[in-house]
Amino acid sequence: MERWFSRITMFWMLFLGEVQSQDWTKCSTGCTCDGNKMSVTCNGLKNVPNDIQKDAKKLDLKYNSLSKLSPTAFHGLNKLTILNLWGNKLQTLPAGIFKELKNLETLWVTDNKLQALPIGVFDQLVNLADLRLNINQLKSLPPRVFDSLTKLTYLSLGSNQLQSLPEGVFDKLTQLKTLHLLNNQLRSVPDKAFDKLSKLETIILADNDWDCESCDILYLSQWIRGNGEKIKTSNAGYTDPDGVTCQGTMESVNKITKENTFQAGCPTTTQQMATSPASTTTTETMTVREKQTKPRMKIFQEELFSKASIFFCQVIFTQHVSLVVIHILAEIPLLHIVCVVRKP
Repeated sequence: MERWFSRITMFWMLFLGEVQSQDWTKCSTGCTCDGNKMSVTCNGLKNVPNDIQKDAKKLDLKYNSLSKLSPTAFHGLNKLTILNLWGNKLQTLPAGIFKELKNLETLWVTDNKLQALPIGVFDQLVNLADLRLNINQLKSLPPRVFDSLTKLTYLSLGSNQLQSLPEGVFDKLTQLKTLHLLNNQLRSVPDKAFDKLSKLETIILADNDWDCESCDILYLSQWIRGNGEKIKTSNAGYTDPDGVTCQGTMESVNKITKENTFQAGCPTTTQQMATSPASTTTTETMTVREKQTKPRMKIFQEELFSKASIFFCQVIFTQHVSLVVIHILAEIPLLHIVCVVRKP
């Protein structure tokens, strides 16, 4: 009897759970649902519905009119593996918006108006493999923003307004195979920026403001020379390391070396010492001091000599030394002035 009751209870639990999880006949307003593919697609929305199936694995919100998201918009959707926000009007992503999406593998936020990312916004996406943030207005990235994305294989940051990259921003992305940085405002990348990307196969660096007159370009130049087969022109995949060119010229970044960067204004250690502000100041100070010291010393010497000569002449006159001696002594320049004038 006890065994029979246990089986009945288990049956009802499974049945109720199945009904709850498979109730795909009631789809959110403005959305279509596919229970077989466990996917929800929505169109014409200004807000994310709060009654999306909790067991959905794919949520497609591309080309809606979403201008902002509630911090809890995706809470409870912990089965999601794909979230597509492409082509909306999002200016920011609220902190904690993705914190329950631990199974998410693909996140596309392409073609929005993102101007900044909150610190830690991707920290819970530990299974994310594909992240696309291209075609936005990002000017910078928070430090360590990708550190939790250790399974990431595809990262697109192209067509933003990035002017620099944080130190070590890609260090944890050891599984990354594709990185897009094209069409930004980058002048250089941090030293060793790509050194941890051991699985990298494709990187797009074209259409940036690479500053080949700065010492900071040397790492990128050297890295391109050693990884030319990974440098692509576009998604088409054509290899072209020479296509990464210096700002204002058609010179390839990979042609820049320490020697020709030096000619363009990058000083060596010796020259830095010679032309650094500290050394320049010291040199200028010494020059001023010399200009000030020499006249003062000369005046001091002349005054001392003059006083001595006057005293000497006075001694001569008081002792009635012959005029012949005075005239001989007067051949000495200062004595001539003093003694002849004072001659009785």
